[in-house]
Amino acid sequence: MNNPNYRRNRAIVLAILGIIGIIVIFSISPERKKWIVNSGMVWNTEYNIKYFHHTNLSDSIISVLREVEMSVSPFNKKSRLTAINENLTDTLDTYLLTLYNRSVEINNESGGAFDPTVSPLVNLWGFGYENTARTDSLAVDSILQFVGISKTRLDGVRLVKSDKRVTFNFSAIAKGMGCDEVGKMLERNGVTNYLVEIGGEIVAKGQNPDNTKWKISIDKPVDANDTVIHRSAGIIETSNCGIATSGNYRNYRTDKSGNKVAHTIDPLSGMPKQSDVLSATVIARDCMTADAYATTFMVLGFERSKKLIGQHPEISAMLITSGSETKDYNIWRSPNFPDLKQAD
Repeated sequence: MNNPNYRRNRAIVLAILGIIGIIVIFSISPERKKWIVNSGMVWNTEYNIKYFHHTNLSDSIISVLREVEMSVSPFNKKSRLTAINENLTDTLDTYLLTLYNRSVEINNESGGAFDPTVSPLVNLWGFGYENTARTDSLAVDSILQFVGISKTRLDGVRLVKSDKRVTFNFSAIAKGMGCDEVGKMLERNGVTNYLVEIGGEIVAKGQNPDNTKWKISIDKPVDANDTVIHRSAGIIETSNCGIATSGNYRNYRTDKSGNKVAHTIDPLSGMPKQSDVLSATVIARDCMTADAYATTFMVLGFERSKKLIGQHPEISAMLITSGSETKDYNIWRSPNFPDLKQAD
């Protein structure tokens, strides 16, 4: 054992094993997590997604958003929904089944105020995927004949229409579902702290970079049709929920007489809704539900919205209504809505 060659070879072997050990340790050690932000454009709006993870998941985010679009977008001519609207197929995929079933529930409890078959009326008034540019009462009455989700039903995964002219536009709920689906993907990848925001709809989970609840600013209802103006009415702190705001102060058009035409269409009258609610912010377990209720409250108006909110302790809401000579607007919050703090 005193052979110098043996001692030299043994030293070399030990050195090699040491190097291998170091390599193995570094290879199995988890990568250091950091806050990552992915932003971009989707569905004609911006998305901003912040999450705490060791890997940039931007490709997976884009993949989820694309998958949702190819299912539920009425603007994409190759989507499943376009095929449904054009009666090229009657088979719903998982996304459309989810949207359809939730829409039926909220349609029933809102007395028809929420209805994705309002699609041709949205087009008629110039806010949809087609602009027919005809808004006389005769046109509205003729379209109302085939508006109403009750004119459809499911047979398994098949959508049965009583009138082939019935079409869908899930824009009042699909953006929220898109936020939920991105959140689910993040969680499948082990992300527990994140915020997903698509065009103002939000899913907030876990903690923010300061290790506290997420701070969400709620915009004042400031008219700005061509640009987005963010002036905060207050900030809430919340987490593990979906948040959505709906209002007519950003998406509207002006008719020939100079009157503002709101983008929220009442499915029952077929007319743009001149609501006493300027904006509605809803917090729910998921963003899809928050998104749908926010639109519903814009149609129902203040008093009917308060009544419906009172029947659903699992959601909370903040309604901004028209003000007076001394106030630009009034704020009403349900008892379970978070405290509203002033912006710095």
